[in-house]
Amino acid sequence: MVQVWQSTQFEGVVYREHQDRKHGSRLDRYFIIRYRQNGRQKNEAAGWGSEGMTAQKANSLRAIIKENIRLGLHPQSLAEMRQADQDRTDAERQEAEQEERKNITFGEVFSQYLDTLHGGHRASTESRYKTYLLEHFGGKPLRSIYPLDLERFKSQNRTRISPKSVHHTLCIIRTVYRKAVAWGLYTGQIPTDETSFPKVNNKRVRYLSVAEAHALLDELRQRSLQTHDQALLALHCGLRAGEVLDLRWGNLDFKARVIHLLDPKAGEDQQAFMTDAVEQMLLARLPEGAKPSDYIFPGKDGGRQYKISDTFVRTVNDQGLNAGVTDTRERVVFHTLRHTFCSWLALQGTPLYTIQRLARHKTIAMTERYAHLAPDHKQDAVNTLGAMFEKAATVEGKVRGG
Repeated sequence: MVQVWQSTQFEGVVYREHQDRKHGSRLDRYFIIRYRQNGRQKNEAAGWGSEGMTAQKANSLRAIIKENIRLGLHPQSLAEMRQADQDRTDAERQEAEQEERKNITFGEVFSQYLDTLHGGHRASTESRYKTYLLEHFGGKPLRSIYPLDLERFKSQNRTRISPKSVHHTLCIIRTVYRKAVAWGLYTGQIPTDETSFPKVNNKRVRYLSVAEAHALLDELRQRSLQTHDQALLALHCGLRAGEVLDLRWGNLDFKARVIHLLDPKAGEDQQAFMTDAVEQMLLARLPEGAKPSDYIFPGKDGGRQYKISDTFVRTVNDQGLNAGVTDTRERVVFHTLRHTFCSWLALQGTPLYTIQRLARHKTIAMTERYAHLAPDHKQDAVNTLGAMFEKAATVEGKVRGG
């Protein structure tokens, strides 16, 4: 269909009508402007009447362009004019985003960081934030938190929060700032870089005797089979509470008697190994039609159990395992079962490197805390060396003496 352009009252402004679409009481009109640039005729679309264009507006745009061409200024076309408007809009948006980044709060970045976490680590991090950090720093912009604020935080909570909790809390603050930098949300100072972290001696020294462990498991079996089975995994396989609660049926390889830990604390896929008791327990728990994605120890809603049941703590207390104990490192908690696993391995002479691999410690230094439990073979080693030397000397003397 041939387009018919119609004149307006303004020179260089013409329009054509849409075939059937109306704007108001008449057909919609599409306006263009015509002008000369460098001796060449140019036609440029100004827009539809339904989008706000009128002959008068088109004429005003044409007048600006013609004047700019005469004076050698810019823009000299509608395309240039639209690009300039877009550039201005982009600059304003970038400026607004920069201003928003300047004012982004600790709580906003923490929320984004929390979304990257899973399982027990997510639950414990969120709990510490709500308990210790939300009130002090949640609504403050990152750029408005200084090392002095952290020192005041430590001072105000010196008697209320243990050094270990203060240390963990400062670690959360440091991680939030580092994530903000990595995500391009922050470019300023990281206040924890100028803040001292409390020295924490949280190495557990208490481990269960075989008799204590048997008595505890027997009592747990009577009170809660699920808690008993979780404790058995920690004691026999050295699993952490979070690793126990994260377990799904797809993590198990009964043929190889291996438990795959897909998100362990060490940051890589690792393995734990089933004992006979653990294998029998898991097979007894395996429900018919279980899916690989189903939790082995589901919560009430079938999802992940939030934490180890308080039944464990009550049973420990009822058995008197913490009676009169004031040093937290001596108290029996669920993690004591993992510590007992490592201690028993050391007591039977297992090499530290093997304990490190079985416990999935990130460094051998973490395993060396169990070195004092290993049988003392040093004197035997020296005696053996001395005997070897004396034997060699005796043999050499006989050779020389003929």
